Amino acid sequence: LTTLLTAKRKECRVWSASHIYSTQTRKEATMEQNSKKKRNRKNKRQKVEESKNEGLEVRGDSGNDEVPGGRKFHPRSTVKPQSLLAGLSVDEKCDLIAELSELILEDPTKAFQSERATGVSKKTNSTDGEEETEVRLPSKMQRLLDLSRTNKNGDDEYVATLAIMSLLAIFKDILPSYRIRQQTDIERQGKISKETKALWDYERSLLTYYQQYLQVLEKAWEQDQTQPESPSRIAITSMLTLCELLKSAYHFNFRSNILSIVVRQMNNRHCDQVSEACCKAVEHVFEKDTQGEVAMETARLVAKLVKDYRGALRPGVVRTFVKLPLRVHVDEAQAAKLAAAANAKKRKRDKELAEIESELKESSGTVDKIVLARCQSETLQSVILTYFRILKSSDSRTRQDLLPAALEGLAKFSHLINIDTVVDLLDILKDLLLQVDSLPLEASLNCVLTAFQTLQGPGREMQIDQKEYITPLYSQLSRICTQENGRKNTKILLQCLTAAFIKRKEYSTVRVAAFLKQILTVAMHAPVYTSVPLIALARQILQRYPSAHQLLESESDVITAGQYTPDVADPEYSNPFSTSAWELACLKFHVHPAVREQADAAARLKLIQLPAESPERLWNESLKDADEAYIPFQRHAKKHPLAGKGEGKSHIRFITPRKSK
Repeated sequence: LTTLLTAKRKECRVWSASHIYSTQTRKEATMEQNSKKKRNRKNKRQKVEESKNEGLEVRGDSGNDEVPGGRKFHPRSTVKPQSLLAGLSVDEKCDLIAELSELILEDPTKAFQSERATGVSKKTNSTDGEEETEVRLPSKMQRLLDLSRTNKNGDDEYVATLAIMSLLAIFKDILPSYRIRQQTDIERQGKISKETKALWDYERSLLTYYQQYLQVLEKAWEQDQTQPESPSRIAITSMLTLCELLKSAYHFNFRSNILSIVVRQMNNRHCDQVSEACCKAVEHVFEKDTQGEVAMETARLVAKLVKDYRGALRPGVVRTFVKLPLRVHVDEAQAAKLAAAANAKKRKRDKELAEIESELKESSGTVDKIVLARCQSETLQSVILTYFRILKSSDSRTRQDLLPAALEGLAKFSHLINIDTVVDLLDILKDLLLQVDSLPLEASLNCVLTAFQTLQGPGREMQIDQKEYITPLYSQLSRICTQENGRKNTKILLQCLTAAFIKRKEYSTVRVAAFLKQILTVAMHAPVYTSVPLIALARQILQRYPSAHQLLESESDVITAGQYTPDVADPEYSNPFSTSAWELACLKFHVHPAVREQADAAARLKLIQLPAESPERLWNESLKDADEAYIPFQRHAKKHPLAGKGEGKSHIRFITPRKSK
């Protein structure tokens, strides 16, 4: 027992001694560690003071400089973009733009992540030499955005223009074909997979940098607008880039921001290139939007521009409405609204089922007919209201410039309006036709065409005499003879004559003969691309109205009273049957073979072959030949005088010599 107690006391002394030793060792280690931290803070303060002259921003890093593996770890530093781009030449900046663009397109997922690079810093004190530092560079996309800003690339507009164009090509390639939805805080806090989190982070970064790019473009354009002169190269490039983004990404986020900028510059008075590009971008949206929502938003902005603008407005702004593929009648749209209201009531009853159905529609990518009908109805309402505002405008200059474009649009969409609007439209057209000779030829013909389209569409049930709209057309035929009017308005004239005599039945034989005689007279003096389709249309009229064949007879065989007067206002009093269609005999000897062919076929009452010989097709072909200065030539090969006319195969006839006496 005594021996055991003695051994126990010895163990207690050894333990207490070791405990005291370990406690002292720990205190010494803590003091040494604190002294190291103080030295590190002092060194970092010195580095911060030195880095101010070098353009380096040093971020503090707690802990020891020693890491496992024996490698020295030094504080991280971030190089400012200005310090990276300041010492580069123009060629080096262009090469950097090309390299960054290629790297981004190779792997877009890494384009938004910052990069690390090693560099060499100066001596921190007398004992340490040059040491390596880890430099954090901005992401590839951020560096490319910095190159597109003139305040960060050394005020170089050429480099900024190249960077803007490179970013345009990149975003057109990497932007998805769907609209990105931002996640809520509840969705982010929930449990998600790594793949989903990576996708959300990528989409968030993509939206952030895309928004910065749009801000760069808008700022580059607005900074140049302070000068009254024509815009600079970088400003024009920025606006053309916005137009291209609108064409390729009108379904993507921030489309409303792009639309508001582009629509405002559709009427740019200082640069025709910008105005034409914006109008073409809006027309592209009108043509390609299948769902109708973007087109509806764009049409409202254009209508607001026409309403609020004070001054000269370009006709191309109003003419963009013609590209709208509107097919829904107002009554059909009203039925679609009722169906949408019924569906909304059903969705309120079962919200879960409604959410599932909406997600399925988004994933399927199909066109919802109810939504399309509603959007087209509201678009049509905005467009027709704009046209009526132009027709009733008191400003003579605005009315003269925009009237042809407004009437052209009304001629296309007049069959979609309701009966109440038809009455108001016809009243306005009657007032315009009273002064038809003072209007431009395009406006006059579009006015007549709008009246015919309206009466053949929703105004079919109205008992209206169409003589009020046919009589002004007779006086406008002679104005098509000039080269400028013939090239610009031949197609509209063909549509008016087709609507007046081919699509509807004309019961006045005198009126038909008067128009036919006037058409042939105009064909003699008009250019080739106007004469050929007019003679083809005259052939159609001759086939449809046999009573007009009397014009093809000789004047000596016709017994009539009076004299032909082509310059009267009303064709009923022109007395066309007192003369003949002698113009066809002259047109048979025309220099152009197409005119000769059509004139000969009309004189012989040859049936016209449709659609090969349709007037519009012949007009397109003749206009193309005129632009290319092409005249077809038919080679006539003469027979050899020694060739006989024997039956079967031709044989050579030899001349036998005379016999000598």
